[in-house]
Amino acid sequence: MEGKLYDITDTIDLIEQGRLLVIAGDDSLLQRLPKGNWIGGSNPYLLDVDGGKHSRDLLYVKDFTGLAEAYRFETYDAQTIEQVATDAYDNGLILLVLPFFTDVHFQFALKAPSLPNQYINPLMGWVAGVDFDKVGQQAPAVYVQGLRYEDKGVALHIQLPAHKVGRVEIINVYEQGEGDIITFEEDGFFHTHCLVNGERRDLYEYMLTQNSFLPLVADYTGAKINVGMIKDDLNRRMIFAAPTFRGVEYRLAKPVEGDYASRFFEELRKENGKPIEYSYSCLYNYFNFQLEGKALPGFTGVFTYGEIGYHLLNVTFVYLVIEDMV
Repeated sequence: MEGKLYDITDTIDLIEQGRLLVIAGDDSLLQRLPKGNWIGGSNPYLLDVDGGKHSRDLLYVKDFTGLAEAYRFETYDAQTIEQVATDAYDNGLILLVLPFFTDVHFQFALKAPSLPNQYINPLMGWVAGVDFDKVGQQAPAVYVQGLRYEDKGVALHIQLPAHKVGRVEIINVYEQGEGDIITFEEDGFFHTHCLVNGERRDLYEYMLTQNSFLPLVADYTGAKINVGMIKDDLNRRMIFAAPTFRGVEYRLAKPVEGDYASRFFEELRKENGKPIEYSYSCLYNYFNFQLEGKALPGFTGVFTYGEIGYHLLNVTFVYLVIEDMV
């Protein structure tokens, strides 16, 4: 079933039917949902058929019932999150939801590039959050079968039909700019200093001189990986929505020419009309491209605090294609 936005009454009805669901919405709504076959996370930034919506009344619901030959739910903490890929079915799909800026979020992000069995099955999902102006004041939450957690990750493991295979793809409309080379002295989300063209600088002061909300972009052997930033004025530092890694060269992104929708569909044409089973985008895209009330025709979903496409990603669009086994 195509993912779409529902009110709470219709969402409860789907849960009570025993459907296998992934749900996103404001935490006040998620707390009212009954136990059932679902995982989810707090996020009030949604994509409807008529465009982006900041909503406390609607929930984004994706039904995976028709894809699941078998399924099971798992809960992970900072110590066990490295098992997420090894817990998969032989021909599986892993859907993971993590709460923003928690130990389990940090540990997944730092360990994801080297997780055991990382690339055997599609691993995708997103990071739960709160209203953007409430970051640090309210705790995001995730849910599994109606149980609420603020400090754990939740996963839905699905066994796909024997003749089907899943494929996760990423759309990134940003490219590295041609400005300063920025590197970091350690891995992590929180930094007070960086190296700018080899010179140690106060990161907060440096970013003020750039007057930019563009992400940092690194080139990983041809793959463009973005890192979004949040300016922490109180502590005079930059907080990153995904980790930066020691020794990797970052540059501020080039400004995107034209509108987001045009670039987005230009990238999507490579699928040549293949149906998209599930998708989500970054909250930075919602803000940077002013997508409130702007439609991406054919798509609904959630604007996330981080996208999971094997690794933790920022400022991307992630989607799932289900194909016949060759």
